[in-house]
This record gives sequence, structure tokens and C-alpha cells, in this order.
Amino acid sequence: MILKEKDAYSGVDGRDTDTRGFYGHKQEQDVAFHLRREFGEHDQIHIINDLRIEHKGERAQIDHLVIHPFGFIIIESKSIVGEVKVNAEGEWSRSYQGNWRGMPSPIRQADLQLKLLRQLLRDNVEKFLVKLIGIQTQVGGRDWKTLCAVSSSAILHRDRMPKKVSNQVLKTEFLANKIRDMVGFTSFAPAFIKVKPRFSMQELQDIGDFLLAHTESARPAQEDVTSSVHAVQEAPAAPYGSPSAKPGEEAPTDSASAFQSTSTACPEVQDTPDDNLVACKSCGEAEHLVGLYGQYGYYVKCKGCRTNTSMKQPCPACEWKSVKVNKDGPTYTATCRKCEHRYLVFRQDNEG
Repeated sequence: MILKEKDAYSGVDGRDTDTRGFYGHKQEQDVAFHLRREFGEHDQIHIINDLRIEHKGERAQIDHLVIHPFGFIIIESKSIVGEVKVNAEGEWSRSYQGNWRGMPSPIRQADLQLKLLRQLLRDNVEKFLVKLIGIQTQVGGRDWKTLCAVSSSAILHRDRMPKKVSNQVLKTEFLANKIRDMVGFTSFAPAFIKVKPRFSMQELQDIGDFLLAHTESARPAQEDVTSSVHAVQEAPAAPYGSPSAKPGEEAPTDSASAFQSTSTACPEVQDTPDDNLVACKSCGEAEHLVGLYGQYGYYVKCKGCRTNTSMKQPCPACEWKSVKVNKDGPTYTATCRKCEHRYLVFRQDNEG
């Protein structure tokens, strides 16, 4: 299930003039496409793209986060054209147009992101994990893994790569199979029962809601997408489609193009029906509700049975479950993260 799609690319200060940022975004978009194609409707594998976290003064932007019953996988995307080598010390180098140079280790970068994510979740565990016999459960004993997905056109020299690094680095097209192997899933069913702590379906949902609320609060007021992606982004010197692009430079893959066309094909539509889309999940009441905001976003409280119901209702246009809710006065609208369809969810009456 896709909880958050890849953010749109806006270049530097809203201008599509940054070549490195453009190709970095394209690679992340390609990874997001593969994740959506394979796990878009999977109820036990949840994906958050472009996750921003902030904890105790430290910040991190995670390209792609996989949340599954047994733990977490952070995926760092790298747009690399040419060859890649990693020596015994874990130091990375890459070639471009015959020239070799060093580059920061994306595995090290992902490890630092994973460390901050673990600290954030440990310090807020009571917000998404249940208590058993009055004792608060923890996130210890879970799987905490990192991967690096590089461009499919890159050449990986695995013969001299440390085995651990080689197991963490792969081309984008093989990412879905790698995730299934790491989680222990074959197709869409568990291949075996793991003897280790696992998150319930409700806990998976609550973890996702907590992180989505956190990434919205961590979003800077004036966001520079390019600088927040990576300090050093590996990319060609000329943008895709430019007449100056040289032979051997990276061209967009079919999957990336398909993802881009899917996300922009549906224009934004505003629905304004008379009836609210949301209703109490317990008693079905649709009239006597009060709109409120909590740690997991907007919700309604039923005046009758006092049950809370999330306003994140599936998109009526494409039935996608990942939506973003906004409030404008008494009106609450949702925007589908897949087709960008915008629709009314709830309108507070005068008595609310």
C-alpha cells in the first residue's frame, strides 16, 4: 500500500534548471513506480516516499521507506551513469565518460537515516504500539535494513565489492524481488512464519499515520527539493531530451515515463456534493459529527457513540486509499495522492 507518493519536482527555487536534481528526482520516481506497481495494494507492505523526519535537532529525508510486519527497510535512490566500484573499506567510486572519482557512500547515508528513524520511533512508541497486560510494547527485535537502488543503466563491479555491500546494492528493476526476500514473502503470502515480533495490521496503519503526520510537520516552509534530496547527486551533465546529451548518457526508463504520465494524466477536480463522504465507522452516523484534528490528522467524532473516524476516505475516482486531507473553514477536502482527484470529505454544520 502506498501511503505517500513521490513529491513533484520543482527544481531550484521552482525552476527546472538543475540537471543533477532533475536526474536524481527521475531515479527516485523510477523507484517509486516499481514500488507502486508491486506493492500498491499490498495490505502488509506499506510504502512512504519522500519521508522527512526531525528528532532532537537532527533531520533526515528518506527517499523510500518500506514498513512491513517484521520491521523497516530504507531505500536510498542513486542516479548513477557509468560504472560503480566499492573497495574493501566501503569507499565508493564511479565513472562518467571515462573519468573516475569518489562519491559519498549511499549505504552510509541510509544507515544514518535508519538510526534517526529508530530513535524517533522508540521515543514515541506509545503512539502506535499497544500495551500487553499493561506493559508497553517496543520496537526492539524488529528488522532494520537498508538498500541502495541505482539506475538500471549502471554497471556494478561486484567481483571486488564487499559481500555485505553487494547484498545491499541493486538495480531498480530487481528491487521488488529483493524486498520480498528480505520480508520473507513469496508473491503476496508469507513464505513461512517468522519466530519474531511482528506488527499487527492496526499497528502497521498507526505507524504509517504517525510518520505521515510527522513528515508534514517536518516540511520546511519554503522547500528546496533539490538540496533536500542529497548534498551530492550523481547525474549526467545535460538534461534528458537536450540536444547536447552525449551518447552513453542515461535515458529515462519506460517505467519512469509510465509513472510520470500516470501521476499527471488526471486533472484536479473539485467535487462538492451535498452529503458528507465520511460517516461514523461504528454506528454509521453521517449527520451528527464533529470535525477535529489529532496526532494522526483530521478525523470526526460521533456525537452519538463517541467513536473517532479518520477523514482519510478512499478516492471516489480511483479508490486509492492514500489521500491528503486539508481544511478550509468548515469544509474538509481530500486530494488523492495517485490521481490528484480532489473531493469533499466533510462539511461541519453550524452546530459543530
